[in-house]
Order: sequence, then C-alpha cells, then structure tokens
Amino acid sequence: MKLDVAPPPPPLPSASSISATATSRVHIVKLSGYSHAKQLLGTGECIKSAVFKAAGHSWRVKVYPNGTDDKRRPGSIALFLSLVGGKSKPHARAKFQFSLVRHGSKLASAPDGGIVTKAPVTFNAGKRDWGFQDEGLGGKLECPEYLKDDAILIRCDVTVINPAVERRDLEALDTLHEEKTPPAMPMRLTASTIAVTATAGCHVLKVSGYSQTKLLTGNGNHIRSPEFREAGHWWRIQCYPDGNREETAGHVSLFLELAAGEYKNVHARFQFSLVPQGQLASAPRGGRSRTAGGRRTFGSKPPAHKGYGFKDFVAREKLEKSEYLKDDCFYVRCDITAMNKPVAKLRDPEKLELLCHCNDELCKNIHAPGKPRRCLGLKKTLLSCLPIQVESSQQ
Repeated sequence: MKLDVAPPPPPLPSASSISATATSRVHIVKLSGYSHAKQLLGTGECIKSAVFKAAGHSWRVKVYPNGTDDKRRPGSIALFLSLVGGKSKPHARAKFQFSLVRHGSKLASAPDGGIVTKAPVTFNAGKRDWGFQDEGLGGKLECPEYLKDDAILIRCDVTVINPAVERRDLEALDTLHEEKTPPAMPMRLTASTIAVTATAGCHVLKVSGYSQTKLLTGNGNHIRSPEFREAGHWWRIQCYPDGNREETAGHVSLFLELAAGEYKNVHARFQFSLVPQGQLASAPRGGRSRTAGGRRTFGSKPPAHKGYGFKDFVAREKLEKSEYLKDDCFYVRCDITAMNKPVAKLRDPEKLELLCHCNDELCKNIHAPGKPRRCLGLKKTLLSCLPIQVESSQQ
C-alpha cells in the first residue's frame, strides 16, 4: 500500500524594506556691499558663499546680482544652490527654497515668501547647480526692510531626501507599520558672510604740445601714458588726438586699459573728465565728462577686454575753443572704481544677530538653545501697547 507523503513546506521568503527620510537645514548668507556687486559685476557673473555643511553634503550659494542672462528684469538677481564635491562623484536628491530676510526680524521661524522648487531635483557631477532667476525677489530689494546698510540677508532652506534600503526579518516585516516616526530634529542654522568692497582712485594725465601731437600721430594713432597704479591695479591711458578710426577723425578718443602685468580680470567703472588748469585736485563738476555706461570687465580672459573708452570723447573744435586747452596743453582726469576680491567666510549665526536668546513662549523668533535671556525687542513691543501715564508736578 502506497502512502501519500506531504510535500515539504515552501521555504520562507526573504524580506527587505525601502524607506525614505528627509533631513532639513537652513543657511543664512549675509551679502554686504550689495551696491558694489550690482554695479561692478556683469550679467552672468556671480559671487559665491563659503562652503557650508547641510544634510550630510557640502554646499555653497551663488548670487548673480544682475541675473544669468540679458532677459532679466531690471533690479533682479538670480540665486543658485551648488553641490560641492571633491574627487568623489557627489549625488544628492533635494528640495530647496530661497527667501529674503527682513533686517531686524531676527529671522522668523518660517520663511517670508520666497521661491521653492516644485519637486526634488538631483544634484550630481553633471548638474551641480540648480536655482532661480528673479521670480519675486528683485522687487523686494527696493524695500529698505530687505536692503539695509547696503546688505541683504538670503535664507536657503535645504531638504535632502535620504532613501534607505534594508534587509529585514520576515517576522519583523509585519511590525514595521508599528514603528514610531522618529521625532523631528531641531532646525540647525548655519550662516556665512560675503563682503564685496571696492577701491577708488584717480589719475590726472597732462597732454602737452597738443597742436604738435595731433600732427605727429594722425588719425588712428595714439600716445600712451606711463603706467600708473590706482584702485589696486596698474593701468594706462590711450589718447588718440585725431580719433581712433576714420569715422571719428576730428575728435579726441580716450581709452583706459589694464597694464600688461595684470593677468586677472578686473571689474571696474571709470570716468574721464576734462579738468580746468588750477583745479586738478578738485572733484569733477560738470564740464566735459564722460562715464562708462555700466560696469566693465578688464583683462585677457573672455568675456573681458583689455581696454574700454570713448571714441568721440570730445570734438577737437570744441576743445580748442574751451577753457580746458591753455598754453597748448590740456588735462584729463580718470576716476576708477574697481571691485576687490569678495571675501566669503563661515560665521556664527549668533554674531549675525539672527538668533533670539529669550525664554518667552510668545516670541516667534528662532531661539538659541540653552542661552535664555530677556528679549528686549519683545519687551519693547509689549510696553508700547500699555497706556502712557503722565505725572505732573505743581510748583
């Protein structure tokens, strides 16, 4: 008699879990010297913050004071978040938000408007930078609440998605739904500063023997000044007594160029002025003056040019009838403002006066842990709501 043998039980399946967590951090960038950056940097040129750590990665903020392309709106800026990586191939999936912070607001616990990515984006070696052009930020910079003492505060909220893949015991797999959500981590705040400064200087060039120089050189030929150092760099002035090309014949052309020993690009604004004799040290006041329209980038690296100037600075006929030509000579003053190399540093947020140290539950500011102190701003606000009592005295 044949007995039925039960088949062996099927092997237990293996198990694994896929989960995703998010880590958020906030970084504040204080950009000082905003007007210098706006005036001296061109479209597509940026200044970079110091490298900061957030959500397990290294980042920096790039600020384009005049946008990344010519389609920008007047007064706009562009803001980008950049993933920094060394020899290794960086990779991060993140959402981020940029917003401007009101001066004196002690950095409200929630961003004041701003622009945010609609969905997480992927930062990697092929695409390290993501950002925004000028949606809604440029207009705020006209408000003194955001632009004060030539400084702006930029807040960047970064949330990095962290996928996790784990092998699990089958029996434990059913209990995953019972696991408690880990408590939210307190918001960590980091800060950095970018200081943009500029150096100004002026040089006076005397052109003697005017009647002879225009005959010796002729149209298209120039005479050069000696090299001079102003605004932190070496320069030369090119003077074309009879114009730098055929169509400018009959004019004096003036150009400012970076000296041959300067190898780095220089962002600068400059002005040429005719100066009456005896008033060489005084600032230009009216008269014949020409200012370069906007910033200029001097140098040998594209998109820079070695020199800039005015092909028709002044007509010879007008010059010869003016007070500026005397004893067959005239004086040209060149005022230069050049941007210094921006200085970016990590800072303690408390030293930026962004944190509040009070222990009052009514205060809505971000608090520094473990450092209770009376909130003077809150006290001032509450006292302003109280009726004022006036004491009088009789003599």
